[in-house]
Order: sequence, then C-alpha cells, then structure tokens
Amino acid sequence: MATSRITPDAAVAQPLADFQKIGHNTFIYTPESYTRSSSLVLFFSWMGAAPKHIAKYSVAYRKLFPNARILLVRCELPDMFHSRAQYRKLQAAALNVVAEHVKGSVEQGGDVLVHSSSNGGGKQVIEFSKSWKEMYGEPLSMRTQILDSSPGIGDWQKSHAAISLSLPRNLFFKLFGSFLVHSFLLITFVINTLLRRENDILVLRRELNDTTLFSTKAPRVYLYSKADAMVGHEEVEEHADEAAGEGWDVQKVRFENSPHAGHVREDEGKYWGAVMDAWNKGPKG
Repeated sequence: MATSRITPDAAVAQPLADFQKIGHNTFIYTPESYTRSSSLVLFFSWMGAAPKHIAKYSVAYRKLFPNARILLVRCELPDMFHSRAQYRKLQAAALNVVAEHVKGSVEQGGDVLVHSSSNGGGKQVIEFSKSWKEMYGEPLSMRTQILDSSPGIGDWQKSHAAISLSLPRNLFFKLFGSFLVHSFLLITFVINTLLRRENDILVLRRELNDTTLFSTKAPRVYLYSKADAMVGHEEVEEHADEAAGEGWDVQKVRFENSPHAGHVREDEGKYWGAVMDAWNKGPKG
C-alpha cells in the first residue's frame, strides 16, 4: 500500500480541534462518513505528548482509515501512578465507547486497531485491558496491536530522560527539573526496596505479554530505533522475542536514527507500511 505523504510535514493548525473531550484525558473523533460498521482506532499517546505531536498520528490515521472513529487516551505523569480502581474510573468514558463499538446490542462495529506509544501509552493500554477483563472476562478484541518505542526496562538514566521530557517548558523546570526528577526516582527506588516491590516498568513489560489481557490472535508490530535514548532497541527486541514465544505473530521494525517516539519522521513509508501490513493480515483464526 502506498503510504507516502501520510504524516503531515508541517505543524497542524489547531491540532485535535476536531476531537471532542469525553472524559479524563480522553478524546474522540467521529468523521461524517462514520457508520456502525466502521473501524475504531484506539490510540494511547506517550507521556506528556503535546497535541501538535499527537496530530502527526491522528492526521495519518484519518487518511488511512477515513471512515473510522479515533479514540485518543492521553497520558500525563500522574497517570502512571493511579490505583486500579482509579484507572477504571478515569478510563470509563473510553471503556464505554469501545464497549458500544465491540459489543453493541443492535450491531457490532468494525475491527479495532490498538496503538500505544512509549511506556506511558503502554501503561494506559494495560490498565485499560485490565478494566476490560474485569468487565467482560476476556481480552479486548482487536485486529492489530502496535507498540511504538516500548517497552523499556526502566533503568535510572532512561527513566530520568523520559520523565524530564514530559515536564513543563518553563524557567523553573529548566533550573530545577533534573534535580526534582532524580529526587523522585530516588524516593521511588527506596520505597520499592523497603516494600520489596518490583520496578513498575518491569511489571509493565510482563503485563504487555500477559495472554489473559492481550489476545495472541492479533498480529503485533514493534516500532523502535537504535538511536532511542529512552528505550533501547535491545530492550524492545527482547520483549518482542518473548511475545513470539508466547504465540504472538510479531513483526519487529527497527529504525536507525530516529529519536524516542519519532520513528515516523525517519521513514513514514516504512512506519505506516508496517502498520497496514499487520492490519491487512488480521488476526489468526
């Protein structure tokens, strides 16, 4: 499939203006051509992602799936640390949209594509899948799963870089942000050690390959880069190999020079081509 010029080169004026906010960090776009049989794109953005950056993906998905609804779940730093009950409450609006689409009483909707970016998006899709399982006793039905720039292993320096990137761009955080992030990581390390609690990112890695949360029928695409300073390519490849061992149909797509969550800028044809190849392949019977 030709995928040239899918991602906008210039900044999008009024990014996400066509999206309606329906809940906590939850937004929905419904095209005029949408019908009950249209597909649904469920996009979990990376932590601290700005609307202008999210728009690079939402615009592309609108071109690739012109009749589809796009459900966006954003992630900010506090969203990494809610309780299980809080996640279910905060994601209720998104859960209701997907439930209406997948389990509509009159007519079921079209297939679902699930795309998460970085460990922030990965955390949100995991908590969403836990809530779905609690509600319906089964993994979320999806045609394709996309994992962009995740999962990492949560080492100190890479965690520092990822959290720092999500901080506000003002003078205070320019002066004190790095110190505050190091302090936060130190406190987290001490608490985890005292409580003998596993590193949250290691938990995330394990849960992304939990076959009770994610169906092995859906093909899975890993998009990652050798130049990513926050999530190492070897960390992603190890996880992808483990997923393949659990039964997933895995495609590993490595970029050479792109930054974290920026692989589409290196080669959008390679990026969107991999997404659409998996979509066209569809789930195993």
